Amino acid sequence: MSRINLFVMKKSIIVFIFCILFFNVYSQQKIEGNLGNFHVNKIYLFEVVNEYREIYRVIDSTEVSKGNFMFVLNNVTPELYFMSDNFEHGGYFFLDEENVMLTIESVTEKEITWNVKGSRLNKLYREFADELYVATNRHIRDSLDRRFFQAREAGDKVEMERIKQEAMPYYVGERDIERALVDRYLEKNRNNPFGAYLYYSKIFQFKNFPTMNEIDKERAYIGAFGEKAKNNRYISWMEEQLMTYENCSIGHEAPEIIGKDTLGNPIRLSDFRGNYVLVDFWHSYCHWCRKETAVLKKALRYFEGKNFKILGVSSDFHEDRWKKIIREDGCFWDHMILERGNPASRLYCVKGVPYIVLIGPDGKILAKELRGQDLIDVPDQFVK
Repeated sequence: MSRINLFVMKKSIIVFIFCILFFNVYSQQKIEGNLGNFHVNKIYLFEVVNEYREIYRVIDSTEVSKGNFMFVLNNVTPELYFMSDNFEHGGYFFLDEENVMLTIESVTEKEITWNVKGSRLNKLYREFADELYVATNRHIRDSLDRRFFQAREAGDKVEMERIKQEAMPYYVGERDIERALVDRYLEKNRNNPFGAYLYYSKIFQFKNFPTMNEIDKERAYIGAFGEKAKNNRYISWMEEQLMTYENCSIGHEAPEIIGKDTLGNPIRLSDFRGNYVLVDFWHSYCHWCRKETAVLKKALRYFEGKNFKILGVSSDFHEDRWKKIIREDGCFWDHMILERGNPASRLYCVKGVPYIVLIGPDGKILAKELRGQDLIDVPDQFVK
C-alpha cells in the first residue's frame, strides 16, 4: 500500500472517530435544576409510560448539592417526563431537544410545578394543562375532594354524601370538555412531538380496536402525523399496541389463556375447543363485574344443552376471596385464576373489567366487549 493511501486511510479513520465523538457529545442533553428552599438529597427522573394510570419508568437519579442538580443524558427523545424526590413530591415537564434549566414554581402536598427554560414544547404543554385545569373546574373539584377525604377520615357519612352530590355537576361532561380542547390543540400540533403525546395520552389509550378495519384506519391516522412528530416513543408505542390489537381482533385465533381452577388444577382456554365460550375477565373487587353475574346466569340457562360455556378469568391477588365471591354470587361455571405476570390481559387488550369476549368452537374470536343483554343476544346469533 502506498504512503499516500496509508495517509488517506489514517486521516479518514481520525475524521470518523472525531465524528463519532462529536455526535456523542452533540446528542447528549443536560437537565439542570435548582430546588431553592425545597431540601432533598436525591432526585429521580422518570419516563411517563401512562400518565392517566401514573405508570412511570425510572431513567436516572442524581445527587442534589446545595439545592442544585444535573442530569447528563444520551439519546433523549422529546416527550413528557416526571421528576420526583423520594416519591412523595413530583411534577411533569416536557423535554425538547435542547438543554433545559428547571426551577420550582410551586410545591403542594404532593405536586411540584416546574418552571422550565429551554423547552418550547414544555411551554405548549403548560398552556394546555393550565387551560384544561380551568375548563374542567379542577380547582373546585380539588377542594371538594379534600373535603370529602376529611369527612371520610372523620367517619361522617352524611357529609360525604352531601359533598358527592355537590361535586357531581363538575364531573358531568368533563371528558367531552377535555376532548374538545385536545382536538383544538391537535389541529395545530400534528407536526411536533407534543401533538403525538396529546393523541397517545388523551385519546389513543382510551380507545379499543376490535376489528381489522378499525385498526387499519387508526394506522392511517397515526401515519399522517408529520415527521417531526415521530421523533419520540408515542408513535412506536401506538404501533406496538395496534399490533397487539391485531392479534386479538375479531376473526383472529384467540390467544391461549392458562391458569388454575378453584381446586388448584391446571386449566386452559383450549380445553373448551368445540364450544362457544364467553370469556369473562373480571375481579372480585369489581362492582360492575359482579353486576353482570345475573345476565351470565340467564345466558347459561338460555343455552342449556348446547355447546355453550362460560369461563371466568380473574387476576385476583387473594385466592380465598376469589373463591368466596364465586360461592356467594352463585357463579357456577368454569373459572380460572391467573398468576401475577400472566400476559392474558395484555394479549386480549383488556383495559378494564368486566371485559367479555365470545370465542367460537374453532377457537376464533367472534365478538368483544359484550355487556348486559348482548351476553345473550350476540351468542344467540351463532349458537345452534
